[in-house]
Amino acid sequence: MNKSYALIWNQATGCWNVASEGTRRRGKSSRLKVVIAAGFSLLGLLAQAPAFALPGGAAIVAGDAGIHTTVDGKHMTVDQKSNKLITNWNDFSVAGDESVSFHQPGSQSIALNRVLGTNGSDIQGRINANGKVFLINPNGVVFGKSAQVNVGGLVASTQNISDKDFLDGTYRFTGNSSSAVSNAGQITASEGGSVALLGAQVSNSGVIQAQMGSVALGAGKDFSVNFDGNGLLNLQVNGAAVDALVQNGGLLKADGGQVLMTASSASSLLKNVVSNQGVIEAKTLQNKAGKIVLDGGDNGIVQVAGRQDASALGGQGNGGVVENRGARVEVQLAAQVDTHADQGTTGTWKISADEVSVSKAENGTRNGNAGPTLHADTLAQNLARTNVELSSKGNLSVNKAVSWNSGNKLGLTAERGDVQVNAALSATGDGAALALNAAQGGIRLNDDVALTGTGASLELNAKNGHSLKDDKSVTLSGADARFSANGESYQVVQNLKQLRDIEKNMNGRYVLGNRITGQGSFRTLGEDRSFTGKLDGLGNTISDLSLYSSTAFVGLFGTNAGQISNLNLERISSSGAYSTYYNTQVGTLAAVNMGSIRNVKAKDVRVTGASHLNSLGGLVALNLNGDIANSSASGLVIGNQYTFAMGGLVGENVSSSGGVAKITNSHADITLRGQMNAGSRGAGGLVGSNRGVIANASSTGTIDLAGANLNIGGLAGENTGDGSISNSRSSTNVSGSRAGRIGGLVGSNQGSLVNSHASGDVTGNGTEAIGGLVGKNQGGSIANSSASNNVSDLYSKNVGGLVGHNQGGRVDNALFSGAVKGGRNANIGGLIGTNQNGSISNSSAKGNVSGLYGSNVGGLIGYNQNSRIDNVTVAGTVKGDSKANIGGLIGYNEKSSIANASSTSLSVTGGNDALIGGLVGYSLNSNIANSSVSATVTAGNGSQSGGLVGYSKNTDITNASATALVISGDNSLAGGLVGHSQDSRIINASASGTVSSGNNSQVGGLVGYNQNSDISNATASAMVNGGDDSQVGGLVGRQQGKVANSSAKGSVNGGRYSSVGGLAGMNEGEISNSKTTSNVSGGYGARLGGLAGMNFGTLRLSSAGGKIDGSHASGQLYGGLVGIDFNSDQQSSNSVFGEATKVPQVGLQF
Repeated sequence: MNKSYALIWNQATGCWNVASEGTRRRGKSSRLKVVIAAGFSLLGLLAQAPAFALPGGAAIVAGDAGIHTTVDGKHMTVDQKSNKLITNWNDFSVAGDESVSFHQPGSQSIALNRVLGTNGSDIQGRINANGKVFLINPNGVVFGKSAQVNVGGLVASTQNISDKDFLDGTYRFTGNSSSAVSNAGQITASEGGSVALLGAQVSNSGVIQAQMGSVALGAGKDFSVNFDGNGLLNLQVNGAAVDALVQNGGLLKADGGQVLMTASSASSLLKNVVSNQGVIEAKTLQNKAGKIVLDGGDNGIVQVAGRQDASALGGQGNGGVVENRGARVEVQLAAQVDTHADQGTTGTWKISADEVSVSKAENGTRNGNAGPTLHADTLAQNLARTNVELSSKGNLSVNKAVSWNSGNKLGLTAERGDVQVNAALSATGDGAALALNAAQGGIRLNDDVALTGTGASLELNAKNGHSLKDDKSVTLSGADARFSANGESYQVVQNLKQLRDIEKNMNGRYVLGNRITGQGSFRTLGEDRSFTGKLDGLGNTISDLSLYSSTAFVGLFGTNAGQISNLNLERISSSGAYSTYYNTQVGTLAAVNMGSIRNVKAKDVRVTGASHLNSLGGLVALNLNGDIANSSASGLVIGNQYTFAMGGLVGENVSSSGGVAKITNSHADITLRGQMNAGSRGAGGLVGSNRGVIANASSTGTIDLAGANLNIGGLAGENTGDGSISNSRSSTNVSGSRAGRIGGLVGSNQGSLVNSHASGDVTGNGTEAIGGLVGKNQGGSIANSSASNNVSDLYSKNVGGLVGHNQGGRVDNALFSGAVKGGRNANIGGLIGTNQNGSISNSSAKGNVSGLYGSNVGGLIGYNQNSRIDNVTVAGTVKGDSKANIGGLIGYNEKSSIANASSTSLSVTGGNDALIGGLVGYSLNSNIANSSVSATVTAGNGSQSGGLVGYSKNTDITNASATALVISGDNSLAGGLVGHSQDSRIINASASGTVSSGNNSQVGGLVGYNQNSDISNATASAMVNGGDDSQVGGLVGRQQGKVANSSAKGSVNGGRYSSVGGLAGMNEGEISNSKTTSNVSGGYGARLGGLAGMNFGTLRLSSAGGKIDGSHASGQLYGGLVGIDFNSDQQSSNSVFGEATKVPQVGLQF
C-alpha cells in the first residue's frame, strides 16, 4: 500500500496542513501547493513557504514550568516543575538544526503540548525529554528524516485531549481531524517507555524504538491510551476515520515489549488498511517475550509483508507472539515471521480474519477479488521458525499442500464454520503438531494428513466431528505419537501387537496411526466380550487377516457397543468354522454391533458360515439397535444349509426393546452365493433381514442362492412390519432356485418402502412371487419407488415388474420400465403380478410383458382382486398365449374399481380362446371409470377382445374411451370398446378406430356381443369388419341388452351370410333414441340394415342415414332401417334419412 501524504499550504487560512494527496483542496484559492509527496514522508518545504522556527506562542494552562530559548534562537528548554504540564502553543515545529528539551521531575512526568494555530508540526530537529511528551496538532505531525527524538515516552496525535481528562489521568484523544502523523526520522523511548502515533492516517518510514516498552501506530478519530504498571502502553481505537490507514515501511522496534499497528474506518467496505512493508521487532529481552499486533479492526484489511520478529535468541527465554487480524488479512509471498526460541519455547504467529484460506495464487488480488489469506509456500517456510495459528470467523480452507520439517505447530480454527483440508498437510519434524478446531462446525479431511516425526501430535476438535474423504488418511507413524479429539486423548495403534492389546482395555480410546498388515490367522478381539470404547481408524487400513473365534461371535470384534469410525478393512476373511456355538454370528468388522459404526469400508472380504445355524454379513452379522453410517463392503459372502440370514453389509438389522437399528448412507458390492436354510429370514445385497431403518443405501453385485421358501432381495431379503427403507437403490442381479419371494430391492416387504429404486435383473425358477422391486408386498407400503430391469420366472405363480404379489399393501407413485416374462397359468403384470385387497395409485408401467398358456397378463397388473386402482398409465407391449386373460392394464379384474386409467402406444396380443382388452382382459363385478386407451389389440380364434375390455361381466364402465385397432380370429367376440359385455353397464363411453374379426364372429364398433347389458350415451366411430356368418354392427355386433341415446358412424362390412347393421348386426334386445350414419355393406347372402341387419327385438325413436350397399343379385336382403325384421310390432317412431332413404326401410319383414 503506497499512499502519498504532504504538507499543504492552505491559502484560505494561511497555514500548513498535513493531508493525503487525494484530499480535495478547498479554500478561496484553488492554487494549493503540494510541498512534498513521497510515501508518507515530508522531505521539506517549498522555498517560498515561511521558514519553520522553534515552537512559539506558548501559554501554560496547567502546571508549572519555565521556557527558555538560547540567544541564537535554535534551542529551547522547558523546565517542568510539576508532574503534569499543559502548554498551548500557536506553533510547534523544530527545524533541522534546532532542538527542544524537556527537563521533567521524573520519568512518569508528562508534558502536554497542544497546538492551537493553523500550521502542522514539522519536526526535523531534536526533541529530548526524560519523561513523557504529548504533542497534539489537528493540522498534522511530521517527523522528518533528520528528526531525532529521545524521550521517556511520546504520544503524537492529530486528535485532541481535554485538560480535565489529561489531569485526571484519562488519556482519551478525540476529534474530527483528517490529518496524518508520519515519521521518517528516529524516535527512541527510554527503556520501558512507549511511543504512540495517532491520526486519521499514520505512517512510519524511519525508526521507532521502545525497548521493554510499546510502539503503537493507530488510525482513527477516537483513541484511549493507558499506561500499565510496567510502563507498557495499551491503545484502543474507539472512533473510526474515513479511509483510515496505518503503514510501516521502516523499523518498529520494542524488544521485550510490544508493537501495535491498528486502524478503524468509518466505512464497512474494507477501506481501512494496516500495512507492514518494513521490519517490526519485538524480540525477547530479559526473559520478557515481545508482542507484535497488526489490527485492522472488524472492517479492515491487514497487509503483511516485510519481517515481523518476536524471536528469543541466545537463550533469553521464550519466543513472543505475532498477531495479524482484520476482516481480511493478505500475507504476501515473501513475508517473514520469526518467533523461534533457541533455548525456550517457540512463540506463535496468529492470523485471524472473516474467511481464511491457504492456497497458491499471485500476490494481492486476482481479477479484482481477494487472493488467499496465506500462500502455502509462505506458510511452510515460516513454520520453520514459528508456530502458526490461523483463525477464521467462517470457514477455513487449505487448498494447496503444506509441508514442514520442524517441530512447530500449525493450528487451524473455524469459529463458526468448517475446517476444510482440501490439500495434503505433512510434517516430518520431531514434536511437530497440528490442531484443527471447528467450534460450531465440522472438520473435513479431504486430503491426506501425515505427522511422521517422533512425538508428533494431532488434535481434532469439532462440534460436528471430523470426516475423511474416501481413500484419504491420517498418518501418525512416529514413536510416541499423540492424538486427541474434543479434549479426549487416544492411544495410537501402529502394529499388530498394539491391535491385539486393545482387548486388554475394551473401554479404551484408540486411533490407527498407519496401515497394519496382518500375517494370517487373527483371533476375534474380546470374543464374547463387548468393545465399549472408541476406535478411529483415521482412514487407515487393516488388511490380510483370517478371523476366527471359538465363541458364537466372529469378526475383528465380537461385539461392538462402542464407536468405530474411519477404518478400512481389506482382504479380511471371516469363518464360523471354529465355532461350536448354536446361532453363530459371522462378520468382518464385528459379529454384533450394538454401538456406532461410521465410515468403515470392508474391501475384498470373504465371509463363510458355521456348520450350524448362522447369520452372515459382509461387515456385521447382527446390527442390534446399532447405528451404521457411511459404510460399505465388497467381496463374497457364502451361505450354507444352516444359514438363516445373510447380507452384503449386514446379516440382520434388528430394532429391539425400544431401540432403533439404523443403516444410512451405506453401500455393498457383494456376491452372495451358496444356499440357505429352508424358510430362513432372508438374503439381501445389503441386509438379509431388516427390522430397523435403512436410508440412503445402495447395493450392487450378484445374488445366486438355492433353497426353498427364501426371501431374497437386491437390497434386503425381507423388510418386516417394523422395518423401513427409504432413498435406497439396488443394481444387484438377483436369482434364486425354488426360493419363495425374490425382489430386485426386497424379497418380502411388510414395512415401509419409500423413494427407492432397483435396476438389477431378477430371475427366478419356481418362486412364490418375483418382482423387479419387491417379490411379495404383504400389508406393506411402497411409495415414490421404481424398478427398471428385466424380471423373469417361467415357473412362478406371481410375476411383476415392480411387485410379484401385492397382498393388502399400498403402492403409490410407482414406476416400472423394462421386461417381465412369466410362464403358464401365472399372474404376470408390468407393475404387479397379483394384486389382492391392495391399493394402486399414481403409478405407471412401460415395457414388455409376456406370459404363456392360461395366464393372467396385464401391462400393469396380471390378477387384480378386491382392490382399488386410480390414476395409472401403461405403455409398451403385452403378450399372452391361449386361454389367457390379457389386458393392456389388467389381465383379470375382479371386485375392484379402476379410475383414471390410460394407455398410450400400447400393443396387446393374445392367442386362441383368450380374453383380451386394451385396458382389461376379463372384468368381473367391478367398476371402470374415467379411463381411456390407445392401443392395438390382436387376438386369436375363439377370443373375446375389446379396445378397452375383452370380457366385461357385471361391470360398470363409465366415462371411458378407446382408440384402438382390434383384430381377432374366427369364432370371436370383438368390440372397439368391449368384446363381450354381460350383465354390465356402459355409460358415456366411446370407441374409435378399426375392429376386424374372422368368420362366425360377433363384431361391433363399441361392443361385439352385448349380453343383457345396458348401453347409454355411447358412441362409436369406427371401421368395422366381420367375416362370414357373423353379426357385425357399427355400435354392437350382437345386441341382447339395451341401447339408448347412442350413435355410430363410419363403415360396417360383413362377410357371406352375415347380419350387418349401421348400429347393430343383430338386435335381440332394445334400441331407443339412437342414431347411425354408418355405411353398410356385406358379402353374398348378407342381411344389411341401416340400423340393424337382423332384428328380433325392439326399435324405438331411432334413425339411420348411412349408405346401404346391397344387391338382390348377391342374395342380400337390405333395408334403410332393417335388413330382416322378425319383430315389426315392436318398432315405433323410427326413421331413415340421407342415403338410407334410397332403399326400402325394411328388406324383409315378418
